[in-house]
Amino acid sequence: MSKIKDIKVSKKDSAIDDLVTSNAMEDKKWGKEVSVVPKLLPTSIRLSTRTIERAKFFARIHHARGYQTWLKTLIEERVNSEYEIFRKLKKEDIA
Repeated sequence: MSKIKDIKVSKKDSAIDDLVTSNAMEDKKWGKEVSVVPKLLPTSIRLSTRTIERAKFFARIHHARGYQTWLKTLIEERVNSEYEIFRKLKKEDIA
């Protein structure tokens, strides 16, 4: 496996990476999921003015603190639901 240069990795993350890499091909060792909390870095997404205005409107309807908070919540919910669907489909393929 190739490693990305110039990335600082904690000892804990490195230990988790080593464990996952060594057990990657053994299905019986994939019991409990291990969570790694990544360092959050701000990300920007370019949206059209029209989309931002609509997001502001819906953020007000949903009583969000602001449209960026509402968009963040919306994206996180969508990504989590997509992940759950993927996980269930993967589990059905194995079974």
